[in-house]
Amino acid sequence: MMTDSSAAQTEQDWQEAMEWAMTILGDPKSVPDPLALDRLGAHQAAFSAWAADDPARAARYVGIVQDMLEAGDDAARDGMRSRKLQPQMQHRMSRSPALLAASLALVLLTAAGLWWRSGNTSPSLIAQSEARTPIETRIGEVRTERLEDGTSVLLDTDTLLLVTMTATQRRVEVKRGRARFTVSQDTRRPFVVHGAGTDVTTKSGSFDITVREGLRLNPVDTLLDLSFARALAEGQARRFQLRPGQLLTLKAGQGAQISVISAPRSEQQWVTGVKSFDNVPISDVIAEANSYSETKIELATPALGAREIFADIDIRDIERVAQAISAFLDMDIDRSHPGKLILGAKK
Repeated sequence: MMTDSSAAQTEQDWQEAMEWAMTILGDPKSVPDPLALDRLGAHQAAFSAWAADDPARAARYVGIVQDMLEAGDDAARDGMRSRKLQPQMQHRMSRSPALLAASLALVLLTAAGLWWRSGNTSPSLIAQSEARTPIETRIGEVRTERLEDGTSVLLDTDTLLLVTMTATQRRVEVKRGRARFTVSQDTRRPFVVHGAGTDVTTKSGSFDITVREGLRLNPVDTLLDLSFARALAEGQARRFQLRPGQLLTLKAGQGAQISVISAPRSEQQWVTGVKSFDNVPISDVIAEANSYSETKIELATPALGAREIFADIDIRDIERVAQAISAFLDMDIDRSHPGKLILGAKK
């Protein structure tokens, strides 16, 4: 038996697959073959990240695209006088008003002559849908981007965002990584950031969000309105506000417990790279440093990772982190293994 939450999730999955179909079909210059999932041009990184979250997503997208292509062929053959939807598509639309609206939009575009097939080439759709623009950083890369509305976004290492900007909405989805948003005020369009099943809404101001094996939220100078689409632990409020100075953490998985504490002084220091670690487990320091580097620090004795360190460290410099930890533990650094800095007992 399908529960309300599972039904809502299924509808959301189909809606996202429909959005991807509309976006990719609307960009034939970048994507000549919308069914070639490894050749999606400018959309490749964002689509792959979306599809990787659920193995069924790619199949949903392919099914919708195939139905749209067949519908386009039917419309061309019938001279736009009539078009029968495929039974499978009718079933999908009956479950979701959002899918019905998207499909009706497709019919209207087709009727206006904007859908065509030329020879053996793929169809083109002049997109009226909301494109999600990917912004991505590589491992070790930290950079600032400015959005169309004037909002500034500082992206941390290995971060992927999907940005939607229209006349009526400002929305960013954090697929992975960490970012600081300094939001430009717009009374007509609240700024919404989605990550790990959570919507974060504000009208202006700065805040940090991290999506890595869960969620971390830290308002810098603004009040955040939060709402949770994912299942939380019993008794947890699904909506509340987070104030500057507070840190919210939410682990991955269904039924997780929300934790709100006073933010430590190191929480916002990632923007400069030098962090003050006050009695923090060494394993946590190593994990953060490793996220900035292809070379990874390892402990020859993993149990030592539970020891706590008190130090100011440039977390983006893997060599300095290794030296600081080795000095603290009185250990040597073994550099004989490619891509590894192994901290072990002195010889």
